[in-house]
Amino acid sequence: MQIGGVLHLVTVARPHLIKSKGEIVNVSSILALNFGNVQTPYYAIAKAGLDQLTRSLAIDLIEHGVRVNGVSPGIVKTSFMEKSGLTKEQADKVYDFFGTQKYSCPRGKYAEPMEIANVIAFLADRRASSFIIGQTIVADGGMSLIMGAYSYDYEKVLAS
Repeated sequence: MQIGGVLHLVTVARPHLIKSKGEIVNVSSILALNFGNVQTPYYAIAKAGLDQLTRSLAIDLIEHGVRVNGVSPGIVKTSFMEKSGLTKEQADKVYDFFGTQKYSCPRGKYAEPMEIANVIAFLADRRASSFIIGQTIVADGGMSLIMGAYSYDYEKVLAS
């Protein structure tokens, strides 16, 4: 799934990466973090594996001058949800939800693709991030800061 493709590409590109002292930035997900997910368990498992692969490759390749890091986005407004089977209307409802529920996303808004691209560019820029090795940066608008038991609006619960 996710891990096999990354591992294959790194294996094929390894000589070039070593020669050029290149950078690898893997794109994971906050679903790989330390909480359960019943909607997409296999996706979460694959992303958790990718995070471990990022750390392992970082240890393996840093001696050759190649840095490996990752980024774990939260909700990003892309075509991902529609490609996962939701209609455009359903996907828009999900994005609207995260735009209004600060108990689920403290920022109160999903990410735009460029916001995640900027994190990737930072990690790929050796001048800006040379001391960051084997890390996966969470860029999720604060979603991973919220504990599930506290992700609801008490006022709505009390009013019902």
